[in-house]
Amino acid sequence: MSEIAKPERHLQQTEDFDYELKRIGSDDFSVLIPLMEDCFGMDVDIDYFRWKYTQNPAGSFIGFIAADKATGQVGGYYGVIPQIFELDGKVTKVFQSCDTMTHSKHRRRGLFRKLAMRCYQELRDEENLFVIGFGGGQSTPGFLKFGWQRIFDFRYYFKPAILCRFSKGSKSAIEDVNVSTAQKAIEDGLDITKKKASAKAKSVRTSEQINWRLSNPYHKYLALRVTNDDVSYMIFYLDKDKLVVFDVFIDNPVSGKKMMNFLSQEVLQNNFKGIISFCQEDGRDSEVLKKLGFISNPFSFGPLNERVPFIQFSDKNRMEEYLSPNDWCVTTYDHDSL
Repeated sequence: MSEIAKPERHLQQTEDFDYELKRIGSDDFSVLIPLMEDCFGMDVDIDYFRWKYTQNPAGSFIGFIAADKATGQVGGYYGVIPQIFELDGKVTKVFQSCDTMTHSKHRRRGLFRKLAMRCYQELRDEENLFVIGFGGGQSTPGFLKFGWQRIFDFRYYFKPAILCRFSKGSKSAIEDVNVSTAQKAIEDGLDITKKKASAKAKSVRTSEQINWRLSNPYHKYLALRVTNDDVSYMIFYLDKDKLVVFDVFIDNPVSGKKMMNFLSQEVLQNNFKGIISFCQEDGRDSEVLKKLGFISNPFSFGPLNERVPFIQFSDKNRMEEYLSPNDWCVTTYDHDSL
């Protein structure tokens, strides 16, 4: 009998389903691949999880799955990865919530809450309960119900191809721009640690952490630099038919304009849709990009209108120390999947 012919299946209540919550390790990554495809449409392999979950110099991941006791199917996953932050000048291990997934066939059964709470209890037992995250459209309401605090929003800033036509530069100016892999630029002396960034809470970029971050097998990161400017840079990658600015620092506005002209010409020559970046709304990086011609969608509809909350969760007294957007320096680089 088909699923449609079994109405009683669709009348089952949450309590009718029985799942086993299990902490997973590196030998279990294969069970996450179908979840990534179903939830995010991402075609990843085990090497992606090995990179993200176990090769991180800050430490290994903590993650739990919910397995249906009747069928053995994995219905959901929740986990965190460690990051090193400076909190009020003290180097501290925090955790980023990432890859929250409930398979479409197992939703509305309370798995998200059960898995998240199990993970938070693990962190609390280890006295490490300080979690940050970038909330998704479906997960954010749940996080806020758990007691997470919304600090500020990330949003898309972009320069569509039609605007790239207005980014003109002389041939010699564009020739001043040097492109290489990001790893090669760092080996040649590029400093992307951003040690001078001032905030109560900011990520710590060590050489080991940078090398790990840029070895994401899902992206190939390239760096732009300008002749006679050892400080300014843009790191970007190609995502299908658009260029994504991943990390940026502009010491000299002229250098910023030259690099943006270079990227704009790449868009036009390759018939890409444009250039995008994902930044804190009205934050430092977004202000830099707006000066270089980036725009944002001010409406609640249309392309790239989404606002993604940056949220945090810890014990109440500790959370209250970091509730202002001005307390934080968080960039695209800090997002777990970009």
